[in-house]
Amino acid sequence: MNTTLMVNGLSFNQMVALEPRLVELRERALDLWLRPTTATGINRAWYLQLKPTMCNCVGFDAAVPELRNCQSYDFVYGVLYDILMTGGEVS
Repeated sequence: MNTTLMVNGLSFNQMVALEPRLVELRERALDLWLRPTTATGINRAWYLQLKPTMCNCVGFDAAVPELRNCQSYDFVYGVLYDILMTGGEVS
């Protein structure tokens, strides 16, 4: 994924500056990708661990007003899911 993409004037790294929990989510997604597991295990981890936390960081339940929109949710969803599926890192 091209990490220089921006949504609402913010890159992923700028979103991380506003919501530090996104760093942990990025690291957990990369860790899951590096660990040998099945597709079912990866999807289970996504829906039970990563996505619920992500929903508190971006989207309508976000604590930070700049991240409280569906564009930020979709963008971060794509970044994290790309890491989880391909190991593509975000700098």
